[in-house]
Amino acid sequence: MSNSESWVEFYHEGLAFSRTARGALSRPRVFTPEILQNIVAMAIEKYFMAICLKRGQLPDNHTMMDLLDAMKGKIVIPEETQKTLLYMDELQQICSVELFHIEKPNPEDVSRFMDALTVVSTLTQRELADEIDHS
Repeated sequence: MSNSESWVEFYHEGLAFSRTARGALSRPRVFTPEILQNIVAMAIEKYFMAICLKRGQLPDNHTMMDLLDAMKGKIVIPEETQKTLLYMDELQQICSVELFHIEKPNPEDVSRFMDALTVVSTLTQRELADEIDHS
């Protein structure tokens, strides 16, 4: 699969995870804050990967911090959204055996996660608008 095909796939996967996250809000007993955090994180990762693949520069890793670093010079992410993404990283530090840590988010965190997803989705659509119309 070429980069021109794979970025489109990542973008559409981001859309699907976004739809799932929004739909999950109406089923809080099934979609706990922890599950919703992971769905939102997947959507955000897919969106950022679409931008990276379209621009031909992959992130060093797939943590929120690495994805934010990869976005520098590509899109401007509001500070509050950056703080939320880094908070999501703090809740799940799973990339190192020595530092492995998972903390469950609070129900109050859900709106914060959804706000960040909305911002990232909007920024991604704006960044890829011309290409999305032709994909």
